[in-house]
Amino acid sequence: MKFIRAAVCCAILTGSVCAQDVISAKSGLIHYFEGVITLDGKEVVKKNSEFTSMKEGSELRTGLGRAEVLLTPGVFLRVSENSAFRLTGNNLLDTRLALLSGSVLVEVGEMEKNQSLTMMVGEAKIDLSHTGLFRIDAEPAELKVHDGQAVVVAADQSVTVKSGKTTTLTGVIAPTKFNKDEDDAFYRWAARRSGYIASANLTSAKRVYDRGSSMSYSNWVYNPYFGMFTYLPMRGMYRSPFGYAYYSPSTISGFYYRPVYNSPQTHTGWMPPPIMDAGRGMSDMGGRGGYSSGTAMAAPPMSSAPAAPAAAGRGAGGGASGGRGAGGGR
Repeated sequence: MKFIRAAVCCAILTGSVCAQDVISAKSGLIHYFEGVITLDGKEVVKKNSEFTSMKEGSELRTGLGRAEVLLTPGVFLRVSENSAFRLTGNNLLDTRLALLSGSVLVEVGEMEKNQSLTMMVGEAKIDLSHTGLFRIDAEPAELKVHDGQAVVVAADQSVTVKSGKTTTLTGVIAPTKFNKDEDDAFYRWAARRSGYIASANLTSAKRVYDRGSSMSYSNWVYNPYFGMFTYLPMRGMYRSPFGYAYYSPSTISGFYYRPVYNSPQTHTGWMPPPIMDAGRGMSDMGGRGGYSSGTAMAAPPMSSAPAAPAAAGRGAGGGASGGRGAGGGR
């Protein structure tokens, strides 16, 4: 029930600004894709400000494309090219997936104690109910934990795999170290996607704060300026494993609105208004750095973002959400 209330809250916060303002109270919204992808054998067609939701039992295949699927609030599933997965359970309290081929990255930004997120790879079951970043491959079956920890259950084994460790998902589960600094085109694409969504978070969090709306739960909120959904934590700040920050409405207020205080030099009680820059954070009119509570760092300035791929390469929301094509690269 509380997730349904959260969805209603989302609709109130975003207003009637697009055809689909709020994600349904189920996991599996296809948020963005590049190239040609299919859902249950049918090609997914992009429509401006409209997003396709997967049903329980649906299969998504990417071919030469890539896809980003939103699960529970704060959980991103990013699918590499030539990959496929089945959404075997779309309940927000118990989301279940099965990787059929290829590779996925699962970014878990928030999970409540009563929530469950699992992925099957063959006969192995991976419990992803902890925050972190996880790379899962089907061929050969393998798990890499870039951040956080996961529990692998296979045959009679139950092994916790921690950050910086990798393990095969067949035979004996024996975690070993891997170099987290090594990446590939898919990983870099996922990092760019995280940056774009974090940029959208800045204006969405400010919009909610300016309206005086309260949030009882973390949410996916539609940002009409970016044409995409973004993640709003209920309180504090979430920093993704890629280094980007997602702010709650109460936290973002501290960066957009600097509190007045007495200057030790003048004691006038007045300070110039701050300047907000998504790429560099906060500075005052004199060009000095932001105050001690931190820098509102979300993503690189949008002018430096890679150009949206041609034709089918645009995101479902278009605009700033575009990444490079399926070939990837930095």
